[in-house]
Amino acid sequence: MAKFSLDEIIAATGGRCEWVPAGPQEGEPCGGPPGAPVFSAVCTDSRNVVGGEIFFALTGAKFDGHDFAAQAVAKGARGIVASRFDKVAGLAASVPVVVVDDPLKALQRLARYHRCRLGIPVVAVTGSTGKTTTKDMAHSIFMERMRSARTEENFNNEVGVPLTLLALDPRHEICVVEIGMRGKGQIRELAEIVRPDVGVVTNVGPSHVELLGSVENVALAKAELVEALGPDGVAVLNADCEYTAAMKDKTCAKAVFFGIDHDADVRASDIEVLGEAGTRFTMSYGQRSFRVHVPVPGVHHVYDALAAGAAALVMGLDSFAVAQGLAHFEPSHGRSGMVETPRGFTVIDDTYNANPASMKAALAALRDVAGGRRKIAVLGNMLELGEISAEAHRELGRAAVAHGCDVLVTVGDLARLAGEEALRLGKSPRHVVMCSTNAQAVNALDGLVEPGDVILVKGSRAMRMEEVVRALVGDTGGRLSEP
Repeated sequence: MAKFSLDEIIAATGGRCEWVPAGPQEGEPCGGPPGAPVFSAVCTDSRNVVGGEIFFALTGAKFDGHDFAAQAVAKGARGIVASRFDKVAGLAASVPVVVVDDPLKALQRLARYHRCRLGIPVVAVTGSTGKTTTKDMAHSIFMERMRSARTEENFNNEVGVPLTLLALDPRHEICVVEIGMRGKGQIRELAEIVRPDVGVVTNVGPSHVELLGSVENVALAKAELVEALGPDGVAVLNADCEYTAAMKDKTCAKAVFFGIDHDADVRASDIEVLGEAGTRFTMSYGQRSFRVHVPVPGVHHVYDALAAGAAALVMGLDSFAVAQGLAHFEPSHGRSGMVETPRGFTVIDDTYNANPASMKAALAALRDVAGGRRKIAVLGNMLELGEISAEAHRELGRAAVAHGCDVLVTVGDLARLAGEEALRLGKSPRHVVMCSTNAQAVNALDGLVEPGDVILVKGSRAMRMEEVVRALVGDTGGRLSEP
């Protein structure tokens, strides 16, 4: 973990130092009395304090970190960054308090300072779908040749991105950062903190349309990453997505394209779908062509592998490292992982999130994995789609029928439209079950599933579709209680 002196914290955040319960004596340095602390790490959650950290009292809509400062100090935090000195002045222990206007902005400024202090290369990844998988694949590749760090899970927001950078230490040689967004300008702000050397945009689709109004506006927001690159940087762009391909005109960095359908710099050919075993294909870059295996079901992961491979290749890694890193890749929880259950059926856990493109890709993966076995799709609402929501869910029903789903189980009012569309297309009412809650879906599945079935579970994050997976694989005994 990164270490910081008190003087560094003050300089990087632009704050002023106060001491509780007693301040430094006249003539003592701004960093406090002799022996002023060196902090072992940065922490924003008092529950995670183990001793030696500096605690940032972040404030949100439902919490105020100042209320937890005493708990953090009691557990061993050696300093506080706060905007309200009066709320922490009563601390019993003698600790420095760096007073700032906004602890979140202070956290971000410290992260940028630390990123510049270390000077290691940083790869930043954004996109409508596939960014977490691409980030994890790139990290797996880099780990073949160097000490790599990455964004944990998908902590890709205004708090998670700086914490990712602040977890770096001098042992690290590269970092892969995932950057998310919920509005225009957010990627730009995060990119100013990250200062990436390579910016990867996986694709642009209708996710967040409700927030931004149109796919075109989503593309403008995603392009903020490549706009932040300098002339020595590299923009890695999807040649098969018109929105990302056009981003080459929005950056002064070198553009490197990946793709399948178009003539790209890093391209895939001879794609072999292996069902449960994933996908094998030939990756080509310049004069090099080499066979790679992606051990995750779903041909759509070829794009994730190409994006990750392109980022590694432009950073100078060799083709063997790319192939080995992809072969060793393990998906994060809720991202196309497969579970064999004691009852003899297989669950594809793709529950982390969903949008129209990722839903269709998951249905294709279900078809490829199942082969001749029975295919059951358990699909929840897709959220934040705005005006296109109703039609997107009806299209989901058409896609489920087109991909040969034997049984369709929907969860939620929007997903119900998919079920109704499947019925309209002639699907038997015995094979379409429309539920309001996850508990209802689990109860319905209990009487439906048979040994040998392959069950896809997917929906937007807020739908908590992982509850269905836990029930199916036995963590809840196969039952969920109604809320």
